[in-house]
Amino acid sequence: MGRIQLVKKMKHQADLIATLFTLGLFTCSQGALGLDIEGCVIEPYTVCGDAQLSNANLAQANLTGAMLAGADLSGTNLSTANLSGADLSGADLSSAKLFSANLSNTLLFQANLSDTNLANARLDGANLEFANLEGASLLNANLAGANLGGANATDAAMAGASYDGRTIFTTGFDPSARGLVFRETSDR
Repeated sequence: MGRIQLVKKMKHQADLIATLFTLGLFTCSQGALGLDIEGCVIEPYTVCGDAQLSNANLAQANLTGAMLAGADLSGTNLSTANLSGADLSGADLSSAKLFSANLSNTLLFQANLSDTNLANARLDGANLEFANLEGASLLNANLAGANLGGANATDAAMAGASYDGRTIFTTGFDPSARGLVFRETSDR
């Protein structure tokens, strides 16, 4: 096989993997680190503002410090992914799966998290100001030091979620009435 044919074959394989990845048939745990999906390289500290990654399977992805402001991640599986320190401000994460994801110190300002599964997620130190959490599940999530000022938590399931004295809630929000648990010091 000549060099040109080999390059064409490799490009075809990369396109195939990207397609499978977007369809959720190829995951990060199967070696997708550094994979280019719709112009967004899946790796720590990537810069992919306004990326179109809806319904992708990014379970277990390491997107530490990623710049994904305004990205469409609706319906995306990010379970157990590491998004600590990422910028997801204004991102659409509606109906996404973020079960047990690490979102510590993540910027989620004005993000759409409606109907999103954030159960057991680490949101300690996260900025969720004016985020839409309507219908989201935050069961047993860690909200220590998180800022939820102005966030819409209508119909959000929050039982067992923990918070501390640094956590900021929307005026009038009663964490104990919603089943949240106060912890002097976060244990997660």
